Amino acid sequence: MRQIKHSKFKNTAILFELLTRQITLEVLNGDKTQKARKIVREFFKPGTELNKELRLYQLLQNEKYNNESRAEKFVDTINEAHRNLDTKKISKQKYELVKQIKENFDMDKFLSSPIKNYKVMASIYKVFESKFQRDYDIKDVFDSKITLVENITSKKVNSNFRKDKLQKLVEEYQKQDKDVRLLTYKILIESFNKKYSVLGDNQKNLLREYINNVNNTSKFTEYYKQKSKETVSELSKLSNKIDDTVTKIKLKEVINVLKSQKINRTVTDNQVSSLMNVYELIGEIKSNLK
Repeated sequence: MRQIKHSKFKNTAILFELLTRQITLEVLNGDKTQKARKIVREFFKPGTELNKELRLYQLLQNEKYNNESRAEKFVDTINEAHRNLDTKKISKQKYELVKQIKENFDMDKFLSSPIKNYKVMASIYKVFESKFQRDYDIKDVFDSKITLVENITSKKVNSNFRKDKLQKLVEEYQKQDKDVRLLTYKILIESFNKKYSVLGDNQKNLLREYINNVNNTSKFTEYYKQKSKETVSELSKLSNKIDDTVTKIKLKEVINVLKSQKINRTVTDNQVSSLMNVYELIGEIKSNLK
């Protein structure tokens, strides 16, 4: 018996995620060719087998249950649903998809981006593939199912806690006066993908550097450190123009947080998100000072 070999080329969800990253780069770089967008529209439009398979991947990645028994049944149900897909169509469409990607992008760069939930995606692939292979390592597939069950049952409580926490913050936010709301504005920042059209230049540049240097962590870390220092300096200057004592205190707290943050060899997503919020804050302050 042998293990089921995983490949990014054969994993529908990974190919889709890498294409969406390319779409992000196209938007940020003002690329009018929209190569990635056209590929996604062609191969993942509703009704295609790849779209159906992607949906099953996404269900196993995102669905949450609070006990293992339900999670196991859910995995089995999705796996059975995958059996009903037209595997010949999937293979043909995936072949054409990879061909299009190779024709339009540098494959080494395209495939080099790290995938955060790679283990889960690879496990889904192995579970799906096990139905079509007779001689496979049973333990390998079993471990893959365990990975999926753990993913489905984890963070259920934490997720609800975060939602409750956020709701309380929003309610508190709505009670504050304008100046204080300005400084807590970050809790109402929408996700990046929904706001590309209204991002400021600093935010676009930050995201562009983050995505372009996803494999060159040292370069992006130096960039991040420099921009963080610049925001501290800019916030300090803006603070001198504000008369309200409470607002000045809050601004000082933000500055202290920026100064005290620990920046390791790799900048975290939360740190990038925080700097995005600081840029938003600076823009709001400047707007109110006019």
